[in-house]
Amino acid sequence: MFDWLNPYTQLVAAGILVNALLVLSLFVVFQCGVLSLATIGFMADGAYTSSLLATKQHWPTVPAIAAGAVVAAVLAYIFGRLVLHLRGIYLALGTFALGQVFVLGIANFTWTGGPGGIVGIPVDITLAELVFVVLAVGVVFQLVHLSFVGRALRAIRLDERVAAGAGINVARYRTLAFTASGFLAGLAGGFEAFQTGVISPDQYSFVLLVQILALAMIAGSYLWAGSVLTAIAIGVAQQYIGTTDALAEGLLYGGLLVVVMILVPNGITDPRLLRRLTFRRLRPHRGPSSPPTSEASPSGASPLVIK
Repeated sequence: MFDWLNPYTQLVAAGILVNALLVLSLFVVFQCGVLSLATIGFMADGAYTSSLLATKQHWPTVPAIAAGAVVAAVLAYIFGRLVLHLRGIYLALGTFALGQVFVLGIANFTWTGGPGGIVGIPVDITLAELVFVVLAVGVVFQLVHLSFVGRALRAIRLDERVAAGAGINVARYRTLAFTASGFLAGLAGGFEAFQTGVISPDQYSFVLLVQILALAMIAGSYLWAGSVLTAIAIGVAQQYIGTTDALAEGLLYGGLLVVVMILVPNGITDPRLLRRLTFRRLRPHRGPSSPPTSEASPSGASPLVIK
């Protein structure tokens, strides 16, 4: 059992919730059929912006984190308009290159601390505040899901041409989703920075990208709550395993992803899977069918019943 009063346990729980925010940042773009690999780059942008504002300009924590998320969203909007005209593997590679450019740029600028990163970041974000933020983001997701914007995003994911024919501005909604993804990733980066008190470019690695992408693909693109619960469940399972070895983590995430892709290609929140499981549970047991007691007449009239 977890000791929730233990500072280490709270730090681990906060890290799991940060991962949940990152998975939600991928969930947004999955809604309109976009595979973005720039999430870690936007996370780095948000983390460094908020940390520099807090350590150099002495901004309060909440405004600094909010500013970092906004900067990441602005960068996502600007560069999203450049890469979102790509499709398929070219879009994935373009967003991956974009994210790596952000991380490499941060690592090579002196005013960002270079490879050494930033230390002395105020550690004043509590676990309760992170829980509140994740729940608030979930409420927004639910409202969007029920709105015209959510229906438009899902229509684009199903078929872009049909959505465009129905009057949906595909480019605008894809850019909107990409911008929202950047905002959430920047928000996650800011919260992580003010949880750990130190950041460096090494934190925003390809390994972290693979883990978050695996969590997002395991959860699927149907329910935001599924993304959060998947991140929490696998994060807790990883703690129970009790190792941070790269090979063990690779086997955990990679193995789960392979199993899910084989059994449930659309993720564990696929409504068809949920309906199938619910139907099997609720369907009454039927015994062997009995032979019919009467036969219809050749003319199609109802058979005569003699009492």
